[in-house]
Amino acid sequence: MNLSLTPNKYRDTFLKILFFLCLFATSKSLLQAQTKACKLDSLRDQFIKDSTWIFRPKNVFPLLASDQRNSYIGGKPVNIWGIKGGVTLFDRHNVGLGVYSVTNSTQRYIARQDRTINQNTTLQYLTAFYEYSFIERRWWEVGIPIEIGGGMYNIGSTDVNTNKALPNRKGLFIPLGTALDVYFKPTRWFAINVMGGYRVAITDNARLNFNGWFYSFGGAIYLRQILQDLRYYNKKRIYKKELEIVNRLPD
Repeated sequence: MNLSLTPNKYRDTFLKILFFLCLFATSKSLLQAQTKACKLDSLRDQFIKDSTWIFRPKNVFPLLASDQRNSYIGGKPVNIWGIKGGVTLFDRHNVGLGVYSVTNSTQRYIARQDRTINQNTTLQYLTAFYEYSFIERRWWEVGIPIEIGGGMYNIGSTDVNTNKALPNRKGLFIPLGTALDVYFKPTRWFAINVMGGYRVAITDNARLNFNGWFYSFGGAIYLRQILQDLRYYNKKRIYKKELEIVNRLPD
């Protein structure tokens, strides 16, 4: 079209329409680009917010674990079966209660009576414990547990020669103990645990001695860390899918 031959009023109208069409196309492209950028920023901000909430520090969370130990009573090895529960405060302080049971069978020769007896000793006790982790690193965690409690002992004896049951001895005792508790963490989810310490037992019979060293080897599973990581991976998967949808929008 030759604009120079077009009447002035038609030419002005045509130029105005052309101008507004160009303005509209440009504005639409800019608006689409701005909308896409805003959606990407919004997704990123929400993902950061969700991730921060998942890994937020918690001042209090529950503690539940088995506590199997090897020990010595009267110089003889025994197994201590236990379970403990409580809370962890500020990631460094463990406070709670533990329940334990010990069963030990031995044979003793009583020289002054010239006889041999079979002796079954059972200890059942409850302790209150506190542990402070003074080292918290990526690979290592070291703490010192302290425990005190109370329980009962029951000692049953049988004469080997006559197979006659002798009077049982029962009573109360107070266990006190401390140890060094070391965790090596090859992964975020699992740790290898080594603990060693000493126990003093105060009894109502001075002839009885339940004092002794104890130690344990085992593993620890960090359930809290596992749940946090799984929730984070799920959020990240959803975030990536939403990014793909937004990135398909025209620029």
